[in-house]
Amino acid sequence: MDRVRRLVLGGVLLCGAAGAATPYRVQTGDTLLGIALRAGVSVSAIRAVNPALRASSTVQLGRVIQIPDRSAPATTHTVTAGQNLTLIARKYGLTLTQLERANPKYASGRPVPAGARLSIPARQVPVYLTTGRGTVAAAPARPAARSTRVVTTPAATARSASPRSSADWLWPVKGYTTVSSGFGGRTLEGEGEQHYGIDIVAPVGTPVRAARAGRVLESRPDYQRGWGWTVVIEHPDGWITRYAHLSANLTKQGEWVVRGQPIGRVGDTGRSTGPHLHFGTYLRWNPRDPMSLYR
Repeated sequence: MDRVRRLVLGGVLLCGAAGAATPYRVQTGDTLLGIALRAGVSVSAIRAVNPALRASSTVQLGRVIQIPDRSAPATTHTVTAGQNLTLIARKYGLTLTQLERANPKYASGRPVPAGARLSIPARQVPVYLTTGRGTVAAAPARPAARSTRVVTTPAATARSASPRSSADWLWPVKGYTTVSSGFGGRTLEGEGEQHYGIDIVAPVGTPVRAARAGRVLESRPDYQRGWGWTVVIEHPDGWITRYAHLSANLTKQGEWVVRGQPIGRVGDTGRSTGPHLHFGTYLRWNPRDPMSLYR
């Protein structure tokens, strides 16, 4: 139901039977990215079920498009022309290594022909822990050994942010200011992409604080889009914040949280480059550089 509620926030949701996709009529101000963020799916997933959108970055006002069901299980993928393992892994929120391990035939760098069927490994199953605050979500255990992927940002690979918390915005990870990947274009696993947030390096388990007061829109594992365990908070004036790759979630959907309240713990879940917090800020679901709010 949370997917339907977020879609209604963005416009008119047309009636449709439950299944692989739901029809949605494009509203004034909608973008593919904004629709995808509200629906809880990736832009590539929307393009996949709307072939006419694959070559366009805009959507026509009033047009009805199909929104894929994020809960539909994905076990196989049929490769189309122009796809490679990196793009397919990103589509399903996997690392390239995870996809190669599930498809050893192509792990040695062999080209993947169009029409080939790839096995998509199952995403991790949520684990729930009982604490003094009740039942909270926690990430499944990860293997002890893992490779570190290199992230290239437009500036230095890692830099100190030296943020100043304003009257409105609180820095989400107290005592840790190193940003390993900034907002904007970057290269990850050899592919260029847009990074809609910043990565704040901190040890696994470090408390993550709500940057502002607001209502929790999401508190769940989101491996389909690569966020891992994530919390999304809607603030009263149109701002929205995302806290991703967590090792534990300390709040529930629908809960009101206050500024500075612990809402999770730093982790390394999802499509992560190592222990850090992905911190994203959006104004009415339009991405904004978080660092611009702390200057």
